[in-house]
Amino acid sequence: MFNWLTEIEEPPFQFNNDDNGELNFKRLDSTVELSEMSTVCQLFASFDLVFGKDSLTTLPTSNDNALETIMNEVVPHYLDIKQIFIDGKLKEINVRFLKKESKKIVQDLLSNGIYPVIPDLYRTKHLNLATKPRVVKHYLVNQELIDPLDIKETEKIRGFFMCSFFIENGSILLQPTGWKLDENLKESLTIRAFITFAKQIVLVVDNKNMSVIGLHIYG
Repeated sequence: MFNWLTEIEEPPFQFNNDDNGELNFKRLDSTVELSEMSTVCQLFASFDLVFGKDSLTTLPTSNDNALETIMNEVVPHYLDIKQIFIDGKLKEINVRFLKKESKKIVQDLLSNGIYPVIPDLYRTKHLNLATKPRVVKHYLVNQELIDPLDIKETEKIRGFFMCSFFIENGSILLQPTGWKLDENLKESLTIRAFITFAKQIVLVVDNKNMSVIGLHIYG
């Protein structure tokens, strides 16, 4: 295997005991119209446009900083918004169905000006979904052997991950497409950008065809 990777056992999932309480949800309506889209929203919204899906995006509201970013930068771009409460405490906000104007923003950005990590993360328009059980292996990126890449917008991604996903789950799982486990993958813009703040990066690989089907970013 490549010297910049180390095969490991599947990392344990960080379980949050607070999720066992009474579950309730409340719908939100957003009348705010934004003519721009932040880097944080681009990262999640681009999935829908690249793959032609209306996917459900779940965003942890772990603290006021996360909630402020979600409400100001993400919520205004969506039609279907739900607040999820456990024992009366707001735990996450789910968003689905981009507004027509927001889809146009993403389409224009994908043609020119999108956060550079996004076209690297989604190299093809084919989601590598399992049709039958598959054997996967996990590989830890040896970050000292990767050349870091400083992209100014990455700081906004780092800030949001730190106050949301990392607090709630310890990590975020992304779904790269068109990634094959080969030596050239160490030059991935996504890996090089995210090692500037991630404690660990783990690749989830389909052992049959060596395609990378998951990217765990730990903080």
